[in-house]
Parts: sequence; C-alpha cells; structure tokens
Amino acid sequence: MHVKTFVRLGFTSLLASGIVFPTWGQEHPTEAVVLKIAPVPELIDVWDAAKVRSRRPLLIAHRGGVVVAGTPECSQMAVKLAAAHRYDMVELDVQESQDHHPVVFHDENMMDACGIDGQISDYTLEAVTQIRFLKSDQAITSLDTMLGLCRSLNLGVMFDIESPDGGDLFFSRVLGLIEKYNLDKACMSLGNSRVLREHLKGKVLLTLPGEMLEKVKQGESVDLHGFYWFGVPKTWSIDLIRPVQENGALVIPALNTFRYSEEHHRAEVRVDAERLLKAGVDGFQIDCSYQDYFGRASVWNAE
Repeated sequence: MHVKTFVRLGFTSLLASGIVFPTWGQEHPTEAVVLKIAPVPELIDVWDAAKVRSRRPLLIAHRGGVVVAGTPECSQMAVKLAAAHRYDMVELDVQESQDHHPVVFHDENMMDACGIDGQISDYTLEAVTQIRFLKSDQAITSLDTMLGLCRSLNLGVMFDIESPDGGDLFFSRVLGLIEKYNLDKACMSLGNSRVLREHLKGKVLLTLPGEMLEKVKQGESVDLHGFYWFGVPKTWSIDLIRPVQENGALVIPALNTFRYSEEHHRAEVRVDAERLLKAGVDGFQIDCSYQDYFGRASVWNAE
C-alpha cells in the first residue's frame, strides 16, 4: 500500500487507500475531507459535445495531475490524485525515447526534476523508466503504463507531445496505446506541428486552427467537429464562444499560474473563471491550486 504524508503547521494528513486534505483556500483553514483513489464514475467522450456539456465544466488537470509536495508533475501519483479529486482528464506531456517509445515527462532536461543532466531522448525506454524524481518515490513512466492507469481510473487524456516532429514509429505507438486502452473517444491533443496533426487528425480532438477561427469571426459556417478552442482567456473575444460551439467545437480555456501575476494570481483566475463560466465555456485546463473554485477540496501545498 502506498503511504504518503503531508505536513504543514503541525497538521498531518495521511494518504493511503484514502486521502485527507484540509478544505481551505489561501485564507482560512476549515475541516478536513477524505478523498479516495477510485475511478471517476464515467470516462469522458470528448467527441460528444452534449455529453461533455452535461457534466460542465469539464476539468483537465494541467501538469499531469494534482501536483503537491512529494508528488511530481506527470507522475503516477499525480494522476491518481486527479482521479481522487474527480477531474475528468489529465494533461500528459509526452516525449520520445532513444528507441522511439513514448514517455511521460515534461522538462527538456532531467536536471531539475531528477538531478540528471540528460534528455529523455538520450535513454532507452527500459533505462529511463528506472530514473526517479527528486524528493519522491515516483519514477518516470512510459505512456503505456500511464494510459493503462488513466483507463483504470476513467480519466481522459489531453496530450502535450513534446516531440511533435517524431517519426512514424513513435506516433504509431502513441495511437496504438490509445486503441489498446480504449481511449479513442477520450483524448485530445495540444500542438500545431504539421507532423503531429497529420498523424493524429481524426484520432483525437485537435486545437482549432487560427484560419478556421478567423472564418467564424467573419460569420461563416465552418465544420469544427474534431477540434476544440484552447487558449489564454485574456486574448479571447467572449462573443466568439457561442459561434465556435454552434459550429461543432468545444471551448476549453487554460487557467495556469504562469499566465497570471505572482502576487494576485488567485484573484485574477477567479475573475476569469467566473466570467468564462457565465459565457458558457465547456471546461478548463487548470493548475490544481485553483480547483477549489470548482467544488474540489483546496490543495494547500500545491507546487
């Protein structure tokens, strides 16, 4: 059984078959709540807009899950915590190993996360999955293992493929794993690389191209099925949300800490979240430090 302890100001919470988190935001601690690592009730179907909107707002965990002290981004425990907090999907950063296997890892270099001066592409799949994150019992994970975990927890996947110009073998393995774990209706991808889009079109939802969005702006009728509008709230015209949805695309803005001021990010995110929910967006990709705005327990030691 995996056991993990969180400590702050004398408060200790234990993570085992259940997870205890205090339900406080930044300001005032309240009572503790117990969360269990268990499957989300139903796997999302991102190709069915009506089903997505029936559980609006769709929540996608940025950085590979719920990232707290001792739980690195894109780790198996981060994904398990995302399920415990009832996210619908997780964003997974994917890179290509030396032997062309997909591996889940964010940074270009492993120094900050693992203390090793090297890249995922310098190692074979077997070698790289033996490397552990600093200050954690978590190891770098293959996409095969991670998608199996996501499927067991009924979590959909947003891919951020950090090797967007990978070869045919790499992309065929990514697609093969989506099929292996029956996630073909539950995936979307970031990225505008021509190679990436050629391999993934029709297999996962893709980000809405700028030229198609421009046609919507001009009032044209455009078939946007198979796409979703993703981006930064401050750059968006609220008036375009409904037309984009009516033409067949989902609307998923990003609420990420690095996009806001360091001092006032929580207040700024709350304003954007409320404004965009009122405008009818379908969901958000969020950092877990904002999940209390969406009815989840506050994560007070989010990194």
